[in-house]
Amino acid sequence: MEIRSLENIDPEILFYAFQRAFAEYEMQLDKSELLAMLKRRGFRRDLSFGAFDGDDIVSFTFNGIGDFDEVLTAYDTGTGTLKNYQGQGLATSVFNYSIPYLKKAGVHNYLLEVLQHNKSAVSFFK
Repeated sequence: MEIRSLENIDPEILFYAFQRAFAEYEMQLDKSELLAMLKRRGFRRDLSFGAFDGDDIVSFTFNGIGDFDEVLTAYDTGTGTLKNYQGQGLATSVFNYSIPYLKKAGVHNYLLEVLQHNKSAVSFFK
């Protein structure tokens, strides 16, 4: 397992990872909807990271970067882990791996939102 930046990853591959990680999610996005959402939220591939099993992204955090109350802030615009890889701490590892890179980029805050009934996500983010 290797954690690295998503900087050079094709958007098609990012969509495929997102689609697989959120296959059982209550709300589904097609590729154009996902790409529009990422653009709207300031998605930065160079400051977004994934855990790779070989060439496959198995866990990821898509980070948007922007000003929030005049402070450079990262926004979690999508964190997911493929079902077969859940429970291994990969999302935590990806998040922890990203912190030094975000700090180096001048990010001072991290903002996220989660649906309260998504118990595994709430647990992860606590």
